[in-house]
Amino acid sequence: MEDFRQQIAQRIKAARKDKGKTQAEVARTTGMDQSYISRLENATAEGTPSQLIAIARAIGVPVARFYGEQDDRAVKLSGLSDEAINVASKWDDLEPEQQQAIMVIIEALDRV
Repeated sequence: MEDFRQQIAQRIKAARKDKGKTQAEVARTTGMDQSYISRLENATAEGTPSQLIAIARAIGVPVARFYGEQDDRAVKLSGLSDEAINVASKWDDLEPEQQQAIMVIIEALDRV
C-alpha cells in the first residue's frame, strides 16, 4: 500500500507542476491546508477519494491521472457525474448519523 500511496503522491505533484500551480494555490482552491497538500505530495498522508477529486479539480486534471491506468478506482471515479463528485466531496464532512439518514432516504427513493 505504501508503494501505491507513493505513486499517487508523485502523480499529484507532477500534475500540479505540469499545470503551473503552487501548493498554496491548490490549498486555497480546495480549502485544505498547504501543509496537508505537502504531506500528500510526500506520501506522509493519504487523501480520501473526495479530497483527491477536489485536488484534481483545483489542478485542472482528471482524478484518474492520480491513480494510473490499471487502477479500478480510476475507472469508477472517471465515470462519475459532476453531481456525484459534488456529493462525494461533501459526504466525508457529514457525521455518521447524517450519512445513515441520507442512506435511508436514498434506499426509500430506490423503492419508489
